[in-house]
Amino acid sequence: MDQTEHKTNLVLPAVLNRSRAEDLTDLWDTVQDDGITEIDGGSVTTLDSSGLALLLDGLRRAKFNGLPVTILNPTPPLMAARRAFNLYDLMMFPNSVEDVILEAELGMRLGEVLIEFGYLTKDTLENAVKLAEERPDTYLGQVLVEEGHISEEQLARALAMQHGLPYVDPLAEGVLDVSLDCEVPFAELRVHGILPYLRLGETVAVSLKDPADVYAADVVRKYTGLSVITTVATPQAINSGLDQIQRAVAASGSGETAIDEESVGAEERFNEIVINAIIEGASDIHIEPSPDYYMLRYRVDGRLHEVTRFNPQIGHSLVARIKVVAGCDISEKRLPQDGRIHYKDRIRDVDLRVNTLPTVNGEKAVMRILDRTTTALALDKLGLTSQSSAWLNEAVHLPHGMVLVTGPTGSGKTTTLYSVLDEIVNPETNVSTVENPVERAVKGVNQTQINEKAGLKFDVCLRALLRQDPDVIMIGEIRDHETAEIAIEAALTGHLVLATLHTNDAPGAASRLIQMGMEPFLVAATLRCVVAQRLVRRLCDSCKKPVAYPQEVVDQYEQFGLSGNEYFSAAGCPSCRQTGYDGRRGIFEVMKVTDDLQDLIATNPSSADIRRLALKEGMSSLLRDGIDRTNRGVTTLEEAIRAGGKS
Repeated sequence: MDQTEHKTNLVLPAVLNRSRAEDLTDLWDTVQDDGITEIDGGSVTTLDSSGLALLLDGLRRAKFNGLPVTILNPTPPLMAARRAFNLYDLMMFPNSVEDVILEAELGMRLGEVLIEFGYLTKDTLENAVKLAEERPDTYLGQVLVEEGHISEEQLARALAMQHGLPYVDPLAEGVLDVSLDCEVPFAELRVHGILPYLRLGETVAVSLKDPADVYAADVVRKYTGLSVITTVATPQAINSGLDQIQRAVAASGSGETAIDEESVGAEERFNEIVINAIIEGASDIHIEPSPDYYMLRYRVDGRLHEVTRFNPQIGHSLVARIKVVAGCDISEKRLPQDGRIHYKDRIRDVDLRVNTLPTVNGEKAVMRILDRTTTALALDKLGLTSQSSAWLNEAVHLPHGMVLVTGPTGSGKTTTLYSVLDEIVNPETNVSTVENPVERAVKGVNQTQINEKAGLKFDVCLRALLRQDPDVIMIGEIRDHETAEIAIEAALTGHLVLATLHTNDAPGAASRLIQMGMEPFLVAATLRCVVAQRLVRRLCDSCKKPVAYPQEVVDQYEQFGLSGNEYFSAAGCPSCRQTGYDGRRGIFEVMKVTDDLQDLIATNPSSADIRRLALKEGMSSLLRDGIDRTNRGVTTLEEAIRAGGKS
């Protein structure tokens, strides 16, 4: 094997951390043995403090032995680490890679720097300066962001240049070490806007929201005794990074089942519970009574885990506080109640959908968290295969008909519908929705929330909508005969109807509508496309490890597409809260209603008959789509089978 071939094949691991120590040792041994002076860094997606140390040790060793190594195709994590620690002499990139710290001329003001960058014109700056003078409680950069003249990132980059510091977004650039223990209280970090993200020897790198805050670096020095190098990031980037670190710290805590008896008020305890749930990425908060205590649990990535326990008195007062804020009747403890809380602080804005339920041990409260700041994914980012995406795109751009999204509660149906709405909304289209509740505001869409107490039910609202000259109607859920009847009537009379439905798979949607009392020929005439979906947990890139499946397992699932060269299993690390998984991804089954399927549905067939023909017509099953994610190393075979079933 010649040196050119070595150069091509010598690639840094995708994740640089302690678990890749053996891979990196082998790589540096190959560099020494074969005299290689170039390695490919194009695969690196993240690095932590240990990974950076291992990388630099190898580079130093090679340089000492007269083999200065150049890293080809450097990715953002490599460039950010080099920028942060000023490692230009050791981490060498090709000359074509620009990665320098821009410094403003001595005494340049912020406005001048923004003009230098091309972010502002002189006229805009002069107007903003006048506004800032009228607002003594704010400063120029804040006014420019609030008025929409520049983004937070542009402001942060300008501040970095003004102070001669690097701009580093640790989370976005893949250099946030969530296992970093800097011993600084989170309250201090958040007040000063500090995000510690990498440690190299006795030096810790931190990003600041305000490089002019002379006390920020001192806070870290005081608690850690380490040297501090500073970079700049946006307030949003710093808060997101702190959330990730706090989530990892919470997952590694050992006091999960201790009874919480701190002497804090119910309001403060409620705020703490909600904020921690948001930080952990929870979708639901459960406060559950038992004979001896109340248990607090969060649902994260579809799984419940215990957080802490309260004594009964604290639990009772906490549930009472939730009922008060949610607008429920605090004196009524015998009946279930529904409520809603709009929770907002400086950086978070969520709706909490509250339900209380009487049990033999007291009232249980569950809060569903709906993030108002989350934006819908673009339709092409959902993860659909090219064929499925083409079928769905074709259906949602038709002038009339019905498109259904099916699946169990919590499978992401509404998220998919919001993505569809974002795709089709334009100034020439009248789009209206009927939802319970409205989970996300969509620009350009008339959204109506059901209010059963006032008599505003799905069927009542839909009948009114049909007189509002709609082009597209989105129905939160078809759950009864009346709603189904109006949906089909609307689809027949020239409207595009989007809706969710609870069925196990895509072919079952037609059968379900017929079971609701719809005529088979009407279902066949209106149904255009059905999407069934589930969520599978995504493997953590930082700790997933290769696994070999027994041959009988490979043989069993080969017919569903199991054909990868390498499979992975969950391990667990601080980055993923020791679960082995980080977030969830959708798997999909898209059934296009072809002419042959229309003819079959009109005969009132069984769901199995529809399924057989749909597969013959090219539909890919949930299980096949899940196994495709397994082949690509996104999830495990166990997750694919759990979500896809025996479909």
